[in-house]
Amino acid sequence: GLWLALDDATLENGCLWVRPGSHREPLRRQFIRNPDFFEHSKPDAAKLTFRSHHESSDVTWEGALPESLAESGFVPVEVKAGDLVTFCGTLDHLSLPNFSNLQRHTFQLHLVEGPKEGITWSHENWLQYPSDVPFVRLVD
Repeated sequence: GLWLALDDATLENGCLWVRPGSHREPLRRQFIRNPDFFEHSKPDAAKLTFRSHHESSDVTWEGALPESLAESGFVPVEVKAGDLVTFCGTLDHLSLPNFSNLQRHTFQLHLVEGPKEGITWSHENWLQYPSDVPFVRLVD
């Protein structure tokens, strides 16, 4: 993914946090569309949920906001407006709410291989593109 800071992102206004090296661990959880909401018409169900894959006793973070980000292995990624952060989707990452009076706008672009590479976008993926619109191709 590409994460472009349109404003400075700091500890004060809720910058991005990442857990270095987590992208090399087995996939433990997958953020998906909740079938209870989208397929079973339960309007009170959460729209998004996690699906468990591999359990690992070596990993203490399981997707919930930890009491201490630093103790859970996360480091802050403070950036200036105009900085571009790139990382793969399997890197554990999060940002905290912005309770300051400072703006923290970003532009995010998720890049994926497409149908010509034999990749089909999962209907369960939390991030959905309109089904009647083809993905934009960057390279032919």
